[in-house]
Amino acid sequence: MSLALRLRRPQPGLLLPQWEKAVGQHGFGYAVLAIVTVLVGAPLTAGLAMSLHMGLPGRSNTVSLENFRTAYLDPTLMEILGNTFGFALGTVLVALAFAVPLVWLLLRTDLPGKNVVFVLMIATLLVPVFLGAMGWILMFSPEIGLANALAKALFGLTEPPFSIYNIAGMALVQGLALVPGCFFMLAAAFRAMDPALEEASLITGANRLKTIFTVTLPLAWPAIAAVMVYMFMVSVSLFDVPAVIGWHARIFVLSSLVYFAVNPSVGLPSYGLAGAYGVLMVALGVLLAFFYFRVARNTRKYAVVTGRGYRPTLMKLGRWRWPALGFVSLYALLGLAVPLLSLGWAALLPRAMAPSVEALRELTLANFGLIPQYVGPKPFVNTAILVLLAPTLAVGLSVVVSWVTIRHQFPLRGLLDTLAFMPQAVPHILIASALAYLALIYRAWLPIYGTIFIIILADGIAFLAYGSRTLNSAMIQLHQELEESGRICGSSRLQALRNIVLPLIAGAVLNAWLFISLLSYREVTAALLLRSNENQVLSTLLWSLWNNGKSQQVGALGVVLIGVTVVIAWAARGALARALQTSSGR
Repeated sequence: MSLALRLRRPQPGLLLPQWEKAVGQHGFGYAVLAIVTVLVGAPLTAGLAMSLHMGLPGRSNTVSLENFRTAYLDPTLMEILGNTFGFALGTVLVALAFAVPLVWLLLRTDLPGKNVVFVLMIATLLVPVFLGAMGWILMFSPEIGLANALAKALFGLTEPPFSIYNIAGMALVQGLALVPGCFFMLAAAFRAMDPALEEASLITGANRLKTIFTVTLPLAWPAIAAVMVYMFMVSVSLFDVPAVIGWHARIFVLSSLVYFAVNPSVGLPSYGLAGAYGVLMVALGVLLAFFYFRVARNTRKYAVVTGRGYRPTLMKLGRWRWPALGFVSLYALLGLAVPLLSLGWAALLPRAMAPSVEALRELTLANFGLIPQYVGPKPFVNTAILVLLAPTLAVGLSVVVSWVTIRHQFPLRGLLDTLAFMPQAVPHILIASALAYLALIYRAWLPIYGTIFIIILADGIAFLAYGSRTLNSAMIQLHQELEESGRICGSSRLQALRNIVLPLIAGAVLNAWLFISLLSYREVTAALLLRSNENQVLSTLLWSLWNNGKSQQVGALGVVLIGVTVVIAWAARGALARALQTSSGR
């Protein structure tokens, strides 16, 4: 059936053009803006209110700037800000150095073994970041690191040559952990790129390398710029790697200050101080959003998927195939093998031991048999609910936000896009604490405090920025003429969204849903703050076991979970491949 006939035929459940006449041209945009304002604005407003009050939330009605004076006049703040920006910049550089070549190799070339590489990419997401950091400590710690022990034995050194306890080491570990996120954010833009543009460059005599730098990367620049802005903001507010690696060397970043304010070793939490640091991070987010809008405002010239004979083809690597496989193998070694081996090593030992001949004699499978004794069914059920509903909330809202922002002339689209990006400017722990504060105040009307649904809401709001950035990049690639053809045939805006836009960005939607689901699976910060006896999930269980010194139980449970989820990752890869094939063929 032709596209015109599909759009002309009345379809049950779809809103017709009369709806648009009733609410006005921009009625849908204002409705989306209202929803985003409530979901994002409420915790942000609560966070600001906390920064203006001393003591516990709700205990003081006196407005004061004392929290800002305490936070911003601290003489160590400038050093901590320097650590934060150095860590964030290094993390982004490492992540993009691996992600951009990987997404080009997997989606734009005839690289062999793509299915295996894609599954390994997803599997990398299944290792919680703090456990991955532990693996790097076991490898490069000056005290117990295997690499240091081997170097000292082979070369007769008296001092360990390597140390992971510095900002460069933190950035390397965190950057490798963020590579899959960058990959999924860039995948839609690279997949949709018309190969005729690259072929034209090759025909004129340019080699492959020059074509990549003069054609491929400039066309993908809006997506790359969005990833840079997003990942920089992610790195500024990250907690896992700075906590596991940085605290040992007394290297603190901004997220460390927020965590210590909410979870002090002694005394009561200082939510006001955490709110003051949160205001600083919000201001940084607004600044980064400004730069993003400057890059993305002229998006029309980047539209490369049109209605004129679009056909995806792959570039042949030829003699560059083996170097390409070597690069992929290097990432697999650094990004997956080290943390996975660390989990397996811990799981096979009766107690924490450095790698040695003596440790090999102690290997046992007893830790796997003890898993049912300390893990009940409730964490698995709660985790399953979380990884299904949190990404559905975030991606469902991201679709309409990106559609209104990129495809419509909505007068407040800049405000809408900024609001959708704002959760990334606030540490996850601040969003969670603000939601807990609001849930306690309004528990009579919204009884979600202590339930799994407050964690779902926190993750859905926090990951809205990722979803909207990913789908913005995909929407930018679609030419306006595709949607206009549906409007000419008599369809409403929502019909055009369902029948034209959504099929073309199905791969990006599935990418975003999959990655947010995995982020929700391994996210621990908000789940820890909102934890109760009824809503414990696997990430908080793993964190609690680790903090109690039960690294062997953590390793055994982690190995089992990764083994199960690799199978799920393979199934998800098949669904994603079909979605991408369908969207490319329409």
